[in-house]
Amino acid sequence: MDSSFKTAVGRFNYRVAGLIVHDEKLLIMNDENQPYYYVPGGRVKLHEKSEDAIRREIKEELSLEVNIKRMLWVNENFFEEATLKEKFHEICFFYLLELQDEDFYVRGNEFTVNEEGKIHTYYWKPFEELIGLNLYPLFLKERITDLPLEIEHLVEIKL
Repeated sequence: MDSSFKTAVGRFNYRVAGLIVHDEKLLIMNDENQPYYYVPGGRVKLHEKSEDAIRREIKEELSLEVNIKRMLWVNENFFEEATLKEKFHEICFFYLLELQDEDFYVRGNEFTVNEEGKIHTYYWKPFEELIGLNLYPLFLKERITDLPLEIEHLVEIKL
């Protein structure tokens, strides 16, 4: 069961997200019919460690095994989702990841994956192109070029 619940005033999510960086490019994704981009990851299941959750999510989404280099950020994010117009209170742990399979990079700068009927399109975007994209959370656009060596706590409020 995902650590997510809906209330009369909005939804709470506990998530993990993985930063996969290669040649000064970040792997980002979007779903069909969504106007924004984000990094791979997903909801943590009840009684699941966040490290296990990010490994599971990357395996489910990309069929890849990853190593966790380190946690980068704990992000508290308050926003209204663009399509559903639903208010969210989200806690997300961001991890810097390392691929175990170098062959993944030959998929190209854009590729599509069908995950149980959901179509995800992935893109390798150079850091300098991120500023002009509708990428969430917003801090990624500027912080990607200066990854912390210790865990940082970041709060974004976009309500």
